[in-house]
Amino acid sequence: MRTFHLPGNRSLRLAVAGLLLATVASPALAAPVAPDSTQGSTSAVQAPALPAKAPAGALEATGYWTAEKLRTAIPADLPGDAKLPAAQRPTGPPSVASHPVAPQGRAPLNDPVPSTAGKVFFTKNGLNYVCSAASVNSNHKNLTVTAGHCVHGGQGGGWHANIVFAPSYYNGQSGAGLWNWAAARTFNAWINNSNFSYDQAFVSFHQRNGRNLIDAVGGNGLAINNSRNQANTRIWGWPAEAPFNGQVPYYCDGGTSAWGSTDAALGCNMNGGASGGPWLKDRINQDLGYIFAATSRRTTSGPQILLATPFNSEVLDMFNQMT
Repeated sequence: MRTFHLPGNRSLRLAVAGLLLATVASPALAAPVAPDSTQGSTSAVQAPALPAKAPAGALEATGYWTAEKLRTAIPADLPGDAKLPAAQRPTGPPSVASHPVAPQGRAPLNDPVPSTAGKVFFTKNGLNYVCSAASVNSNHKNLTVTAGHCVHGGQGGGWHANIVFAPSYYNGQSGAGLWNWAAARTFNAWINNSNFSYDQAFVSFHQRNGRNLIDAVGGNGLAINNSRNQANTRIWGWPAEAPFNGQVPYYCDGGTSAWGSTDAALGCNMNGGASGGPWLKDRINQDLGYIFAATSRRTTSGPQILLATPFNSEVLDMFNQMT
């Protein structure tokens, strides 16, 4: 049975969201995004250098993001009614690229707001947008996974800018503050052709207050070459279109099934803003597990379904390029 839940209760959610995001007027980041560099089947972009000193009262190092900009960011959503044409993607035996790890100095968590998942904010064509994302354990302890369209506009588009990650986001509060991006990487098949089968990306982040992201919030494991039929899957996301408001996390539980040529599908009524959210299998608890896919898009007619192509050997290659 597939179910849809709002996790926990209000008091518990507020308890784990420790940083109140105050409104601060700050100028937009002026430095241009560096050109992409191509390696294999993916391309990457480096973030502009962070300023030597953050503006007074800023929420994050560049001073671009304010509480108002976070609150009014537009959900970066893609329709998915049309099934993809037949396609072949390199696969291999199921494997594990990394294992889950709890935040440094803390036992595995069961907080109602997941410490390892959150919202990723960015700018595109002068507008502010938002997706969902989740941290992934890696050698450098600084990585998240999300959808390709949450870092690049796809065919005819460009790289997004001003990317920040807000773990355990709840009502304008982030349990670990805002983290500035260092680099982003996605597939050329997404960049050049908007191929939904390649709608996956990794983003690395600078340290914050001298700490790595994974040490601060924990990191999920990464599972590769798994079947599109997965029992006991949990999908986290921050849906932002009515009846939701993007301010609280939701999750859907259930078994996934094959959809089209490459996608997995799960009946779920999360909508815009949930893109990029993690699909977890073999969960240790509510917060930690193995991510085997990230939400790409949703159906917009008929049954409400989320769609994602499970990570394959190409995603493993991209992960290895980031670690």
